[in-house]
Amino acid sequence: MKLFRFFKHSHTYRRMFLHNYMQYAVSSLLVLLAAGFFLFYQDSHAVRNHTLQAAVSLAYYADDQLSACQKLSAAVGQSERLLNLSSNAATDLDFSLLDSTTLFAAQHDLVSAKALNRFAATLGVYLYNKQYVISDYGTLTLDSFYQSIFNMSPSIYSEYLRPLSSGSFLFLPQGAVQETNTPQHPLIVLSVLDSHSRRYGNLFIFLDEKQMREDIDQLLNNEDMEYYLFDGEGQLILSSCSVETDALPYLLSRLRADENYQSHPGKHSGWTGIAGYSKAYMQQHLYRRIWILSGVCVFLLLLGLPLAHTVCRKNYAPIRELADIVSTPEERNGDRDMEYEALKSIITSIFNDKSLLEEQLLIYRPLLVNSLLLELLEGTQPRTDILPGLKKLGIELPHSHHVCCCVLTSCAAQEFLRSLAPAIQNANTICLYITYRKHFGIFLISASSPQKCEDACSGLMELLGNVNPDAFLGVGDSIDDLEMLGTTCQQSRNALEYLPVDSFTRSIFWHQIVQSGILELTLPTCLLSLPVSFGTGQYTEARNSLNLYFQSICRCGLVKKEHLVHARNQLLTAMSKTGKEQHLNFNPAPLNAWTPEQPCALESLKELADQACDKLEQITLDSREQNFQNTSQNLMDYLQLHLHDDDLSLSKLADAFQLSESSISRRIKQITDSNFLDYVNRKRIEYACGLLSETDMSVNDISKATGYENDITFRRLFKKYMGTTPGEYRRQDGG
Repeated sequence: MKLFRFFKHSHTYRRMFLHNYMQYAVSSLLVLLAAGFFLFYQDSHAVRNHTLQAAVSLAYYADDQLSACQKLSAAVGQSERLLNLSSNAATDLDFSLLDSTTLFAAQHDLVSAKALNRFAATLGVYLYNKQYVISDYGTLTLDSFYQSIFNMSPSIYSEYLRPLSSGSFLFLPQGAVQETNTPQHPLIVLSVLDSHSRRYGNLFIFLDEKQMREDIDQLLNNEDMEYYLFDGEGQLILSSCSVETDALPYLLSRLRADENYQSHPGKHSGWTGIAGYSKAYMQQHLYRRIWILSGVCVFLLLLGLPLAHTVCRKNYAPIRELADIVSTPEERNGDRDMEYEALKSIITSIFNDKSLLEEQLLIYRPLLVNSLLLELLEGTQPRTDILPGLKKLGIELPHSHHVCCCVLTSCAAQEFLRSLAPAIQNANTICLYITYRKHFGIFLISASSPQKCEDACSGLMELLGNVNPDAFLGVGDSIDDLEMLGTTCQQSRNALEYLPVDSFTRSIFWHQIVQSGILELTLPTCLLSLPVSFGTGQYTEARNSLNLYFQSICRCGLVKKEHLVHARNQLLTAMSKTGKEQHLNFNPAPLNAWTPEQPCALESLKELADQACDKLEQITLDSREQNFQNTSQNLMDYLQLHLHDDDLSLSKLADAFQLSESSISRRIKQITDSNFLDYVNRKRIEYACGLLSETDMSVNDISKATGYENDITFRRLFKKYMGTTPGEYRRQDGG
């Protein structure tokens, strides 16, 4: 029903609807196409990473399997029963003569070894020069073993009967021998060695293919991924899918050439793991993504119909309402396109009414002039199109030289700045003001000579200084070609990025900036050490770095605002880092409130930097003093507690407080006015005097109680400090 209603709408509505819908459809399809390409790229990258990781996991698994086989061979080789059987010369020809108990025990050893290694399906040991093979399920003659395994009789040239070199192994993969009945499981053959590294037999390990598949499936955890495991000779050992016999010789090269598969060799085994997805799976995966994107595309296109209708209805309603107002009922009923005719008549009547048009121009003239002047300066439109429009609005640039001045104030309104332009105009000078943004505007001066332009700039600066001493005026170079207006305008803007060092100078000329060489000035690096200086308490060095920085960024009385802001930020960063590391509190508000536009910005920043250094230095000194007092108190408490330990020493105190021995000694000297040994000995002798007076302890016991290892040292020190021996002191005190 809505489709039929669409055709009942006017041609204006249908054109509007189709225009909006086509814009929506094209933009939606472009976004969807970009998203699709991005998703396809991410998907292919993820698939490549997954397959490579799976191949690496397969190679690691192969290394683990062969390492486990070698450990199993070493364990089997140490079996005492197998060693006894190997050294028994009477059983070389007929194993039936062997002791059944010994055979059963040897078989039991193989069963136990297999039980500890779940990858082994069957184990068998061939002892050199013997005519039998011992396995975990029984003992067989060599002929029977070869017939059951290889469907052939053994010969003296068989590689499985000869001694193997140390550390080497033979591998017979499934399907490798076409003319024989290959074993059901992959077979690995290794030497078995006794404790003297003598090889006395070969170990046959039949890998449990089912268990290996379960392990690999659990390791990869991806049912859709195919995997293949090849030995060092390129023979297939294991795969997740069946492979035809005719394809085996070419399988490895084909998989390596296929970009859907990734390979990785094992470091220890030399086996190669290959993992990936088949072409059928990748095609199915691609088709699934395409169907999803197609569904999303259809959904977006269908969604665009009501959206376009809603937008058109909203935009069409005022047009229809206006047409209903200016048209008669007969016109509304008879013509579905009557709104187009109605709007055309309204626009025609507006332009035919000159008084109304002049009134509109009078209202919007300042905005039009400002907009055209901005386009003239920025070059967004050809100047040959803008100048006639300005001329029709009463604005002309008759003189041959022009200059732009950008003004930056903190409080002056745009109306006030605009009123300054007529004040400097005369017969040889024209000045126009262009509003740019709050507290920022552009004066376009046109004069008959460069000197007249410079005089106009000076007069403008004088007027600004009388009413707003914080105003800055950036002045570009004088030009004699209107095509260069954009250049002088940009120069005047860039000039405001610099500040005069002299706080009384408020105008910055671009030619002064160029002549000063400050444009080639790179950012000095002397503030990089500021955090380290603050952190280590080297505030004199920090002040020197700041003074050197401020001297380096000044050129010919000019400084770049960006360099001042960098100094403020570096100072805040260094203070913050020092505060966090040393748990200091400081107030960053004055530095945060500083701006390069404020009066005397350079001097204010220098003063704030000095204040910050002074404040941090005072806080650091107070903190160090408090830490010193706390450490000193803890030191004396620790010293009193361990005063009578026989191992008390400066090194022990230094380890306890993480200070040097010289620092410990100085602190004790500052607190007690005595060196470490003198203080300790004096306190110990005082304690000994109390024990001599109040107890009946022997002198030897008292010397140990006070912390001396022998009474000779104790007696000597007691005589030194008390002037008498311990015995005499006790008798005198008792008397």
